[in-house]
Amino acid sequence: MKIGIISDTHGDLQGAKLALTKMGHIDLLIHLGDHYEDGIALKEHSDVNILMIRGNCDRGSVGEDELVLDLEGTRIFLAHGHQYEVKTGLNRLFYRALELGCKVALYGHTHIPVNIKKPELLILNPGSVTLPRGGSKASFGLIEIRDGEIRSEIAAL
Repeated sequence: MKIGIISDTHGDLQGAKLALTKMGHIDLLIHLGDHYEDGIALKEHSDVNILMIRGNCDRGSVGEDELVLDLEGTRIFLAHGHQYEVKTGLNRLFYRALELGCKVALYGHTHIPVNIKKPELLILNPGSVTLPRGGSKASFGLIEIRDGEIRSEIAAL
């Protein structure tokens, strides 16, 4: 299973559409918040299955603030990140994911890509496809789960 991950589109679908093209064939697209409606709009432009969660800029949107997915025998935690104060560190996100029995934690909010592989947990932030920060370039994430193996990468637009 190949999963594309984007976050923090903030109403600009151009970067998200380009990311979708560059991802190639994916089985699922995850939007980690800050413009939940962008995920809804992307559904109209793509035949890929899309899951979204809300971010700190999505207070008026109807949707989940976080999700736990079970895909290909792998438990994945999705959170925008603001509720775990990811701008100051990843400890709260890390321990929440472990508490939920997850092997992968996906988050956004900082607009800075992260791909940390620890024995007990993979932590990935795709960065932002429209508003990168911290000297990073516009980016997205990819995860591939095959035969119990989890591979992840950050790709620049």
